[in-house]
Amino acid sequence: MNYYKQFSLLKSLPKKLNDFHLKNSKYPLRINNKSKDKKIYDPVTNLDKAFEKFIRNTIVKQFSEDAILGEEFLEKHSNNNYKWYIDPIDGTRAFMVGAPTWSNLIGLTHNDQPILGLVNFPALNKFYVNDQTKSYLINNKKTILRTSKETNLKKSKVIGHLHELLFFKKYNEKIKKVRSSVSYFGSATFDALNFCLLAEGKVEAVIEIKLKPFDIVPLIPIIEKAGGVVSTWNNMSAINGGNILAASNKQLHKKILKMLQDF
Repeated sequence: MNYYKQFSLLKSLPKKLNDFHLKNSKYPLRINNKSKDKKIYDPVTNLDKAFEKFIRNTIVKQFSEDAILGEEFLEKHSNNNYKWYIDPIDGTRAFMVGAPTWSNLIGLTHNDQPILGLVNFPALNKFYVNDQTKSYLINNKKTILRTSKETNLKKSKVIGHLHELLFFKKYNEKIKKVRSSVSYFGSATFDALNFCLLAEGKVEAVIEIKLKPFDIVPLIPIIEKAGGVVSTWNNMSAINGGNILAASNKQLHKKILKMLQDF
């Protein structure tokens, strides 16, 4: 099946999103805690909502029958088997403090299979996207992405968004086992950029927990078309989020998976 029209839309979005950000960044930033449990801080800004409205409207203009699942607004249902996933600002905390690693995530599935993804970094002026055969980094020039071919755990670099949840007692023994098996296991709280570094071949694996579908679906086809593998810790489809392992190749994925299973 040909996804040229959908790919063309994704490829056209970064400039529009960057222009939208420049225009709206002139206004004061408003921050709220959207968590129902007030012991948990889950920030949302007026720009999160504005970005999502803009992305939704752009999609609906061309693909009005498609379903849409976004982080900030109600799901739009459809029966045509196409579904868009939107995380308008992945890395809201980074965005709030002016760190440049936040991004816009947009992905598309067909019959529940991730087929296209876009990760746009307005502050870094670059984006990652895939077509039906390859994944690309666009940063003034186009670079075809290739994941690392390293299969030796002792030579592998593993990163993750190492917030406090990853070190709960429930996970700690498994994480310590991974840390002792690889050459480097580090905290890289770059949100989606962690997975992009994997697609570039700069790290061999990314371990995350409790991701939402719109956190990971846009990244799956980019990683896979670059040669990588994405699954839950139980080796199931990552389309519904959860505890996620992304690795640069099947052999390494299998080795790390053995240490993470049973969750």
